[in-house]
Amino acid sequence: MAVYTFIGRMVQHVFAKGFQRIRYYGVQATKTFAKLKGVMQAALAKVQGFVKAAIKIIAPLTSRQRYQQRTGRDPLRCPHCQAAMGVWKIWHPKYGVIYDELEAMKRGKYASQAPRAAPTGSPGRAVRPAAGGIPVSLPGVP
Repeated sequence: MAVYTFIGRMVQHVFAKGFQRIRYYGVQATKTFAKLKGVMQAALAKVQGFVKAAIKIIAPLTSRQRYQQRTGRDPLRCPHCQAAMGVWKIWHPKYGVIYDELEAMKRGKYASQAPRAAPTGSPGRAVRPAAGGIPVSLPGVP
């Protein structure tokens, strides 16, 4: 199912604040719904072309595309050498730093999720007591 189709169907079930759904009266009543189902399907079939066109018009643009439309230049192209650039930090005059790649790296954004291999050269894992003591090697324990 297309994303916009799914969102369109989900939005039909969301009411504005303060409104409450009444399932057993009006159009949603089982008896009434059975009668009006064909009429509603015919109306939706007529409107479907307009809705698809509206979705294309309203389709969200990325910030890069919006900036490019507004200024006529690509914000991720170097103005001197025309090489592709990456976003490292975004600073806003009112809100300050709103994106920092270095902080994301420190938080482990690019850390490997694969389990680490056991160190080579040791026959087993050394067990160390929490409060001092002598470490004991346990062969065969992974």
